[in-house]
Amino acid sequence: MLPSYLMRKLSSREKKVQFFAKYDAFFPKFHHKAVLVVKRNTEFSGNLRVCADVLLANKRHKVYVYKDGPMPFELEAAIKAQGMVILKHSSWHSFYHLLTSGLMFFSHVPRDAHISIRNKRRVIIGLWHGVAFKNIESQMVFVSPEKLVLIEKNAALYDLMLASSQQDKQYLAKSFMVDESIIEVTGLPRYDLLKKTYPLDTFLNAQKQQLDRVKANRKLVLYAPTFRENCKSHLDQITNTEWTMLNSFMLANNALMGVRPHPYDNKHPPAIFSSLSNMAWLDHDEFTESNLVLQHSDILVVDFSSIWIDYLLLNRPIIGFAKDFEHYRDAERGFAYEFADTFPDVFVDNIEELINRLDSLLSNGMQVRDYSAAKQLFHAYDLSTDFSIKLKQAIKPYLDS
Repeated sequence: MLPSYLMRKLSSREKKVQFFAKYDAFFPKFHHKAVLVVKRNTEFSGNLRVCADVLLANKRHKVYVYKDGPMPFELEAAIKAQGMVILKHSSWHSFYHLLTSGLMFFSHVPRDAHISIRNKRRVIIGLWHGVAFKNIESQMVFVSPEKLVLIEKNAALYDLMLASSQQDKQYLAKSFMVDESIIEVTGLPRYDLLKKTYPLDTFLNAQKQQLDRVKANRKLVLYAPTFRENCKSHLDQITNTEWTMLNSFMLANNALMGVRPHPYDNKHPPAIFSSLSNMAWLDHDEFTESNLVLQHSDILVVDFSSIWIDYLLLNRPIIGFAKDFEHYRDAERGFAYEFADTFPDVFVDNIEELINRLDSLLSNGMQVRDYSAAKQLFHAYDLSTDFSIKLKQAIKPYLDS
């Protein structure tokens, strides 16, 4: 670990950014070192996981995983078992490998690895963790002038970004303030995790088996709301009486409601869950891959999260549900697209209507949903595509250089 006086000196994210800005230019960059960078309050998953599989199969790079914060023991062990190296936060060992890496992949932004100044000897690739539906970065409803300056400065750091469709590419360019020429439309690597045929390591295979046990041959209705910044969680907006109503409906229909909070949201289920037989808490600590959970889900209930964009590829029913639509639109993030023209199915604002919609779906054999207009907007490719190969083709010039 770092000496105690330096630990104190580099305790804040901004101090680490300043440290790297001062010393990064003095270190050599080794192109065989590839670092996958995880945002502090998220976990290693999704695009980064599939990217890791591609790099490990290539066998030309030493692959490191860095997170500026603690990592669950089981996840850390699984990453090591795959042959990657964990870079602990606030250690000289980690700082050395970050400073000498020639290739970095980010699920969020370069400052997650304390990078703020471009170094031409290092390649930076943005694997933004999902398709934007709510506003992000420079397009958020409330964004300070200081934040805009920072976003514009960060734009100069990227060599490549990946997008899901032409429209997604245009929105990413606008929100990150980068030129469209550095963005390739490949589909997101994590879409491969929607497929039952995608090879899973021991860690994810155990999660898949646990999902099968939890589901227990019932229909799984997944409720996956996003977080709120300026009001209480949408999970807390649902009363105990309403949770009980949902549970009774699920029980009567041999169905299970799985509740998956956003990583930034509630860390524990509502207290009433312990008395509800057909409710399951499917949080990110136990089930790290959202698309593995989606693979097991028969219906998706969602508010303003973009998780439904991934789910489109499975051609299964989607229901929108939130009690605070106007608040979210006007006082939270707002939307990247005109909501009424973009959301693919019905959107309701109360439990009674939600149950009616679920009843219609469960009573009528779970019809396939095409959602062709939304898929054309957000997806250049369908699940017949090998997204790992698309990723490999996009990053090949940087792997071979």
